Amino acid sequence: MAKSFMKKAKKAVKSAKKETIKEVKKVSSSARDHIESLSKQRRDAAVIWGMIQNGNHSDSDIKKMVEEKGFDTLLGEL
Repeated sequence: MAKSFMKKAKKAVKSAKKETIKEVKKVSSSARDHIESLSKQRRDAAVIWGMIQNGNHSDSDIKKMVEEKGFDTLLGEL
């Protein structure tokens, strides 16, 4: 009985980790996609896009970068 309980617990942990990873990817892609689409039209978005295009940044990381650069208009859009 203890072995089956441990197997179920391990499966639950794995599925929770997978769901968390999927949620992070979905959330981060929205800000990333928005900045990418604006990067060809606006200089502020192009600067941020140059910083994040090769990395794996979350939404909060991207917002911090935008705030540090002083791009308040872009920050308001995110």
